[in-house]
Amino acid sequence: MSDPNDPFADFEPYEPPQKPERAKREKREKPPREKREKPERQPRPPREPRTKAAPVMADWPDEPREPRPPRDNEGGDRRTLVILSAIAAALVVAVIVVLVIYLTQSQQEPTADPVPTAPATQAIPQQTGAPQAPSPSETAEAATSGLSVTADGFTITDAAGATVFTHVWADDAGPAIAALTELFGQGPTEDFQNGDAENYAYNIYVWEGFRLYDVFLNESNRPRSEVPAPTFVSFDSDIDVPVTDDFGVELDMSADEVAALGPDSGQGGRFVFGSDRNTFYQDGQRRFGASVTVEGTRVSVTYTFRAG
Repeated sequence: MSDPNDPFADFEPYEPPQKPERAKREKREKPPREKREKPERQPRPPREPRTKAAPVMADWPDEPREPRPPRDNEGGDRRTLVILSAIAAALVVAVIVVLVIYLTQSQQEPTADPVPTAPATQAIPQQTGAPQAPSPSETAEAATSGLSVTADGFTITDAAGATVFTHVWADDAGPAIAALTELFGQGPTEDFQNGDAENYAYNIYVWEGFRLYDVFLNESNRPRSEVPAPTFVSFDSDIDVPVTDDFGVELDMSADEVAALGPDSGQGGRFVFGSDRNTFYQDGQRRFGASVTVEGTRVSVTYTFRAG
């Protein structure tokens, strides 16, 4: 008895129907192929032998031509040309050889001195005396002439102490260069000092131990009359002529000896004298003080304008 609560109790399984059997196909018998008869090959006719193509130049002779007989004068002209060329070459060689022999003989044979027609009768002038050495007074004069540098410029003096040249700081440098060249006995070497926003550029003329500075101006600068220091100088222990200044500084002093002279300021070998002289912007004068530097045994003094 089936369970009433089971929905699948009366369910019968599904059986698919049987497929009908297919009838087998009968094999068709193919008709036998007819045999084809192969056509008989006919023999090819024999090829004719190829003949060479005729040459492009049909008129070209089959047999080589006989050589052309030479012209009547052709061989003679060539022989004549060869003979003339050989003669010309021989002449050139002969001329060169003759020139070489001539030049060699002219160099080897000394030139004969002309034979004087009569003996010389003029006597050779004799030197009356040896060149005179400079007198002691001249040597002393050269040794004692020198320089004197002051607030307004510098002067060159002779042996007697007389002034032979004076330069003030506003003057042109040309005459001063000539006078210093005569004093030192030689011309200067030239140097250049570049400028900046606060300082002018300068041409520098250098002698042993002495330097002259000349302002270098261009179109953008003030005129020379408005420059605080158109020229200035410096000198040191290497100078070989006597030089004095108006502060009593000597070029063989020590730093303590320079400090004892009462500079306006300075220490450690660097001193300033005459700071109150810088009055260019007040009254138009150019009066310089001096800065002194002592490094070991070397003393350097520079006279120039100092702002402040």
